[in-house]
Amino acid sequence: MPSITIYIRDETLKRIDAIARRRRISRNRLVLEALEKVLDRDAGEWPEAFFTPPTDEQDREMLTDATRELETAVLGARRNRRAPLF
Repeated sequence: MPSITIYIRDETLKRIDAIARRRRISRNRLVLEALEKVLDRDAGEWPEAFFTPPTDEQDREMLTDATRELETAVLGARRNRRAPLF
């Protein structure tokens, strides 16, 4: 199996070691598991038609309504009301 060398700050290594001890696995196994989780979650690309607007009028209306609802929720949850919107 190929290997790599990485450089980790002392504090990060201490945290890795503590978790590995608690889980009773090696430092290497912990790092591999963490990397595998990141790789599994990263699909890498958007679906082909993800940014293509819907052609069906009903779908377009639903998307518009959902966008308005999201905007209302985000603006309503803002903590700093004096900050510029975007």
